[in-house]
Amino acid sequence: MTLTKYDYESSLGRKIVLASKTIQQAFDLELQNRVGVTLAQWRAINILRLQTGVTQREIANKLSLDASSIIPLIDRLERKGLVKRRSDADDRRINRLYLTERAESLLDPMFECAMSVKKILTKDISDYQLKVLQYCIGRITQNLINHYNLDVSCEIETNVKSSSLKTPSRVVLSKTTRRHPK
Repeated sequence: MTLTKYDYESSLGRKIVLASKTIQQAFDLELQNRVGVTLAQWRAINILRLQTGVTQREIANKLSLDASSIIPLIDRLERKGLVKRRSDADDRRINRLYLTERAESLLDPMFECAMSVKKILTKDISDYQLKVLQYCIGRITQNLINHYNLDVSCEIETNVKSSSLKTPSRVVLSKTTRRHPK
């Protein structure tokens, strides 16, 4: 395919990126309007919800951010009374992070924001179509990971319960390092 025949506007990659950005912007607006936190803050809070006492560096790694760029985010969460820093018992140079009671009280409203956005974005799409979409996105991701020998930080759920679709098993990957194909 020559570049002159490539239709960027209708390309699959562009549509996936546009959908992702749109979902993130909508979720960010919903969180800010209803709970008073940003999407970036929610991501850090969600990490702490799942694993309490992690370090700033660990959160940065999970969010694919530079360690220095996480500090202002944590500072804002701390000023809002949502996170507490505590020095590590073994190494006082390390700060461990914990959710406050205030943050815990906001978890349900934050999940309600997620469900509200999900309801809007899945309007007029059947459960079967959503399962096929999830399967296809998982397959696209897995194809790229396999072809380029990528090592990405995420969990990919590619199971689709349908006899008409092949259902690859669940894949768990770690780190955000790129490697060139062999």
